[in-house]
Amino acid sequence: MRDTALSFLKADPMNYPKKEEFMSCNRHILALISLLLITVPCALGHVTGANLQNFQYNADFVSVAPIVDGYLDDPVWEQVIPGKLDKNLITGEHLPESPDFSGSFAAVWQNGFLYVAIKILDDQLETRKTKLLREDHLILHVDPHHSGRKDALYRFEIPIQKEMDTLKYPLTRVAWGNDGQTCELSFRLDDLARKGNSIGFDIAYHDVDGGHLENKIGWVPEGYTEDNDFLPDLIFTARIEPSRQQKLIQWGHVKRLY
Repeated sequence: MRDTALSFLKADPMNYPKKEEFMSCNRHILALISLLLITVPCALGHVTGANLQNFQYNADFVSVAPIVDGYLDDPVWEQVIPGKLDKNLITGEHLPESPDFSGSFAAVWQNGFLYVAIKILDDQLETRKTKLLREDHLILHVDPHHSGRKDALYRFEIPIQKEMDTLKYPLTRVAWGNDGQTCELSFRLDDLARKGNSIGFDIAYHDVDGGHLENKIGWVPEGYTEDNDFLPDLIFTARIEPSRQQKLIQWGHVKRLY
């Protein structure tokens, strides 16, 4: 069969592609590859750079939503893995651990809502100034449409230990507890909050002492600074373990098969 195929090509030189066709095909392939390299990072919303690939947080589905009251005493917060606010957003370097200054967060979702819990450890909270930039505050970016970049429309500036008079979409509630050391927030995302879906997300804490900015820390990859426009990913996941009662029901179904 191989000899037959070779003889067929030899017998009909028209089967050989012309040089111009090869060149044209190669140009099309190179153009397609270039287009993919340009568009994929934005489409995926991943932070880009040498050490910034695929940085993400997995927000677990929960069967019972936490009560947004500022106190992190809901059982769901004991079962999730926290993200650490441990990078210096000015230099992009890792922040040394300190018993007097640290931050972390966790996120879960249920019934179209994203819930975020935040814990701040700061030995000197600045909350009595009249201007936001002169007191401690949080900065969050939520990119519900997963464009991959920060957008002022979805930038949320949240003062420590203060009620907010007005909230903008998709933020629906902010509550503080423990003298401003803990916070809970809720975002209404409706159908965007579903298993396997992704949104852009980041969180930072601006530490102000004596009316002057001292630190900017955030949940970001190594080398990421506040000048970077790309956002990390928050992925909606679901990995609920069956309860003891559910296991007994399942075992009952299995027994009836025999």
